[in-house]
Amino acid sequence: MRTNKKTLTQSLVLAGLTTMTINSSFAALEEVTVTAQRRAQDLQDVPLAITALSDEELQERQIDEPIDLINYVPNLFGGNNTGLGTANAYYLRGLGNTESIATFDPPVGTYIDNVYIARQNGNNMSFFDIDRIEVMRGPQGTLFGRNTTGGAVSIHMKKPAEDTGGRGEGSLGDYNRKMLRGSIDVPVSDSVLTKFSGFWLDEDGFVENRTTGDELNGDEAWGVRADLRFLPSENVTWDISAETIESSSLNITNSFSDLSVFARPYDNGISDNTEDRFSQTGIRASNDSEGSLEQLATGNGLGNSVESWAISSNLAWEGDFGTLTFITGIRSLEQKFIVDFFDGPGFAGTYTIANSGEHDQFTQEIQYNNAFMNDRLDFVGGVYYHTESNTTDWSTLFDIGAPLLLADREMDNDNSSFAVYGQADFHITDAVTLTAGVRWTDEEKEVDLQDFKPALAANNPYPNILIFPAAPGTELTTANLEAAGIATKLDESVVTPRFAIQWQITDNVMAFASHTEGFKSGGWNARGTSAAELLPFDIEEVETQELGFRSDWLDGTLRLNATFFWMEATDFQVPSDFVRDNGTIAFITRNFADLENEGLEIDLSWAPSEMFNMYATAGFQDAEQIPGEAIRQQQSDCRAGLAGGGQGIVTPSCDIADPTRSPDTTYTIGANLTAQLPSFNGYLSGNINVRSTDDLNVGTSGLPNGLVDATTEMNAGITLGVGENLRFALECQNCTNELVQHSVLAGTFYFNEPRRVTFRARYSF
Repeated sequence: MRTNKKTLTQSLVLAGLTTMTINSSFAALEEVTVTAQRRAQDLQDVPLAITALSDEELQERQIDEPIDLINYVPNLFGGNNTGLGTANAYYLRGLGNTESIATFDPPVGTYIDNVYIARQNGNNMSFFDIDRIEVMRGPQGTLFGRNTTGGAVSIHMKKPAEDTGGRGEGSLGDYNRKMLRGSIDVPVSDSVLTKFSGFWLDEDGFVENRTTGDELNGDEAWGVRADLRFLPSENVTWDISAETIESSSLNITNSFSDLSVFARPYDNGISDNTEDRFSQTGIRASNDSEGSLEQLATGNGLGNSVESWAISSNLAWEGDFGTLTFITGIRSLEQKFIVDFFDGPGFAGTYTIANSGEHDQFTQEIQYNNAFMNDRLDFVGGVYYHTESNTTDWSTLFDIGAPLLLADREMDNDNSSFAVYGQADFHITDAVTLTAGVRWTDEEKEVDLQDFKPALAANNPYPNILIFPAAPGTELTTANLEAAGIATKLDESVVTPRFAIQWQITDNVMAFASHTEGFKSGGWNARGTSAAELLPFDIEEVETQELGFRSDWLDGTLRLNATFFWMEATDFQVPSDFVRDNGTIAFITRNFADLENEGLEIDLSWAPSEMFNMYATAGFQDAEQIPGEAIRQQQSDCRAGLAGGGQGIVTPSCDIADPTRSPDTTYTIGANLTAQLPSFNGYLSGNINVRSTDDLNVGTSGLPNGLVDATTEMNAGITLGVGENLRFALECQNCTNELVQHSVLAGTFYFNEPRRVTFRARYSF
């Protein structure tokens, strides 16, 4: 196998180093290589708020799914989306969105090998064969672009190795959970390296449907991935990957007592036995849900499934001119689901949605890196293009004694974005660096609607469903929207700059200050059932100032990083629920307010010996919504008794609600202890971590049922290492069976998973 400076450098960049390398002997802290600024840097040299986790740490901290990251990243909160276990809803520094429909975009972007994942519906994948994960907090508008106002989750996969090898893992757990994962590296020649990996998961579920007898909220998934690394010359590296994943994971509301779901909340004296969860929806579960109105009308098809495939290419050409990189991504996703959001025992449930969506995207980025002026100036810049096509077909039923069809329509929306960006780091002295960057983005969006409800009203094929015809001219079609003066095309050009200064105070201490801007795309209130409710909302713009330091102490065994931040989001996109005059509920996203937030984030790692290490993270924030004129008027009407509260961001007491999913304080403390077992060349290690979250609001408005008391969760595990290659682990998640409410939607509650005990066996060769 050839080894040269170029290959070694690429291996460092693409493979990375661990945040805190803790192998079976628990070595001391080592350097961390990240690419948060689109070039390889030591984590301690990066003037950003960032958390990085290696593959080893993902295993030790039991991070099997992306949503598990909330336990280890300051001021990151979230959960599986309501009804959809395959979708994650992240909230970072108060910015987030639970909407999964394609006219909304998440403010925390997900990237795999620098390719943006546009749809939230498919961002909950199994973590395996991961090199590292970088979570960047705050807007990343200059280098990562649109829809990263809250931050970015950047996942970097392992690349094919130069030597033959592999690893496999099998696990068994509560609720009949079974998982198999494996990967193998097969070098074909010195210049052609390959890797193949895959996983399979099956779980029965922890919720009993007392109406149908089904088991709900289980997982079924499988996926395969193939990677090719082609090294045609000393200066060229070409990485190609292809993957396909199929997953089914329902996140349906569940209860803990025989009381009606509207007769609690759970923390007002009602039983919180997390091992006796039940549902009472009248819809039967199905592994073959097509997300169709026909299935919904017959009371069958409850479920959620996602099928996706992706191809990516990363071609890097290095020469005296610098490094030119071509990053290409093609991704296709199909999602189908039927969900009962009210958990009604009736034939069709109380509030049910059937959805079938197809989402296709293509991205192309050309990036240039180089150093100038005898390495005094580091520059990265490029052009970026993104195009996306979405088709969504959905139906909505509301139970008024009999199922009432609220909507049945198809929506096509196309998005395209073009950007030019550049960032320069000027090293004024060996200790002081100035950073300046800017990105210009031009974005176009278009929506087209077809309304099937009028035809169904004229010839109703479902006698059990009430279908009332809409008034002429009010059908939700593109022509009627345009006739009502509602734009069906959006076009925006936005400039997002970044400025920073960093000072290397000593060899081991760096301080920085920065100003960064970003924006989140506008869109349409596609869940509305009238033209007035489908009004578009504007883009969300964020400005953030950060003051932080990075430091290593005690001969490199103690690492302490901290970041202070001040943030203002203008035209904050707030999802909320409204009660219409007829008593039905509308789910609306509008630019209700601005958002102001300030806080402190801390990352601590300490490895006093090879046998013991600990870590801690803490997030403090003080988020506040600053309402606009319309909300001020609603407050005034509320106080005058002219309108009820609990709609938008106005509480029943006529106050402005706290921002959703933005607890004032979150922290995690964890530790690892190991003992060597020389008799059979092995070791025994134990790990524990505790996550605590302050009081917070998890609702879409200011209603009291969204207010959640402080919670604490604990994970723990024991690992036995035998020789160099074999590991056995016994792990528990949510060891104390803590009940944590993640969301409330129109009076129904969504909770965390109950305690889970898992046995794992891992073998590497």
